[in-house]
Amino acid sequence: MNKGITFVVLLAAAIAAAVSGWLKVGRLARENAELKAQMESVLQQQTTTASEQNSQAQKEIETLRAQSQELVRLRGEVSQLRSSAKDAEKLRSDLQQLRAENQRLQTGTAAAAATNQPPPPDQFPKESWNFAGYATPDAALVSAIWAMKEGNPKTYLESLSPEEQARMSKVWENKSETEIAAKHQSDVSTITGMRVLDRTTISPEEVQMNVYIQGVDRMEKVTMKLINNEWKFGGFIRAPQK
Repeated sequence: MNKGITFVVLLAAAIAAAVSGWLKVGRLARENAELKAQMESVLQQQTTTASEQNSQAQKEIETLRAQSQELVRLRGEVSQLRSSAKDAEKLRSDLQQLRAENQRLQTGTAAAAATNQPPPPDQFPKESWNFAGYATPDAALVSAIWAMKEGNPKTYLESLSPEEQARMSKVWENKSETEIAAKHQSDVSTITGMRVLDRTTISPEEVQMNVYIQGVDRMEKVTMKLINNEWKFGGFIRAPQK
């Protein structure tokens, strides 16, 4: 009898211990699951935070890059403006010098006219324009502008190089000789004279000249070309438009 009771007590104790163990295991399993869930949540938050930080950093980098590019562009514009300002100042200075020289030459020309003296060789006042022929580049230039002043398109066309003749013929399409003559006379009406500042020999058949147009205060660069032993006006040389 005592052995039976002892067995029952031991069995009860074993069952109680087993139940306690199962309960402990269950509790530990739940705690482990909770800890795992918490860790996954923390990792998810860290991943999200890192992604947001990376995205924000990338945006800041792109903003800084754009600002840097804008700064470089603005610096370039400032440099161009400074260069343009220097160029404009130089042009103003050159124009003032030309005007002063023009005034001096006009005074000299008037004095020469009063004493019946011819003007300087590089100076061609309007009152001296005539048909000077085509023996020299200067003479051909004077002949061309004289033809404009006289309203003589035929003579003007003959004073041009073949290339300039072709260009002007296209410009004059559908215009009468009277219209062309009126346009030429209008173009030279405010001009008081010409002065050849310098001459550059490009080849035996071409000379380029910088000419100051008096009365309108304008600089022009022209080309004169030798055609069949006669110098002809080849047109204006201008920088290409940007």
